[in-house]
Amino acid sequence: MSSEYETQLREAFAGLGGYSKLANGFRLQVPTGQTCAVYFSSNAPGNAVEIGLSPKALAPILGRPESDIRDWVTSQAAVTGRERVVSGARGSYPGLALGSRRELDAFLMAWREFVSKPGGGSLAATRVEKAAEDAGFDLTPAREGQWMIFRSSAFPLVLGVVLRSVETYRVGFSDAGWGHKVAYDCSVDVRDEDGPWAAIVESLAGYDALYALVLRAGRVAHLLAGEGAGQFAGEVQRLPSTTEAERLVVQRVGQDIFRQSLIDYWQGRCAVTALDVVPLLRASHIKPWARCETDAERLDVFNGLLLAPHLDALFDGGWISFDDDGGMLVCIDLSGEQRALLGLAATWRLRELTTAHRRYLAWHRSNLFLT
Repeated sequence: MSSEYETQLREAFAGLGGYSKLANGFRLQVPTGQTCAVYFSSNAPGNAVEIGLSPKALAPILGRPESDIRDWVTSQAAVTGRERVVSGARGSYPGLALGSRRELDAFLMAWREFVSKPGGGSLAATRVEKAAEDAGFDLTPAREGQWMIFRSSAFPLVLGVVLRSVETYRVGFSDAGWGHKVAYDCSVDVRDEDGPWAAIVESLAGYDALYALVLRAGRVAHLLAGEGAGQFAGEVQRLPSTTEAERLVVQRVGQDIFRQSLIDYWQGRCAVTALDVVPLLRASHIKPWARCETDAERLDVFNGLLLAPHLDALFDGGWISFDDDGGMLVCIDLSGEQRALLGLAATWRLRELTTAHRRYLAWHRSNLFLT
């Protein structure tokens, strides 16, 4: 039964910090301290669960004064009237004890109600919802504890936002790769999480920063969901492709869509040098268009690199490739002098690399790279 209780409590307390297993329960912590501790054994007689909650650590997360949190916890303790174990650090901040499924369900309902309106009020929540709507999260927002949950009819990825305090936010991503890409693009720190969210931006300051992050999250989510392939399928339906000339037109349309997807994904910068002169940059297929088996593969944003012109030519010809860590590989037939003349720096590497990129790069190394 304790494992079932733990699942419910971890879901209810999602966003209260990183999880640590205890011998008789678990605790959640943020950089500023422990937010809560939950015990399933070594409790006072009749207590199935004992919970301690830290008003000081929870105040900035919930956006409420410490006194409000302390008063609420005290009121919940009075509902059951159960005594807790106080030993050492255990019991050093307010808490409560639950002895049955009914008491646990009542507590979880009260908790959801307590955190459903984070500090800052409805206006702050409305601003967050506006950012998500502008980013393409078009389905009705949901509430899960203190989290505002945003989904889209265009892609399966899910975004969560908590208003920690006035103008300070926590953002959760349902996919770690998505979260890391968005955080990298927005120059913010992100960490992987073992829980409901695969990646979390812990503390984002200011609505402008949140708006930019959410907008980027929506844009990247569209790209990862195969937006380019969908656009291409729509264009193909309107274009004839019976003659060779007509097939070339269709291919050109696809390549234009692919280029725009790469510009969006790489934010208009060369994936290696960060050159940002967009008209000069080339949309370079890792696995060439003609060698792809499906249109989805041809238009896959992970099957491409946005490269400076000379790197595109070298990559397309197999003179360079990249390893699984993003390091640049150079054909041994190019001498040191030739590499210098081509401007190939030994420190150059792909600025970002995902598992999906690695699959295509492995194909490139096996089939095109001139070792």
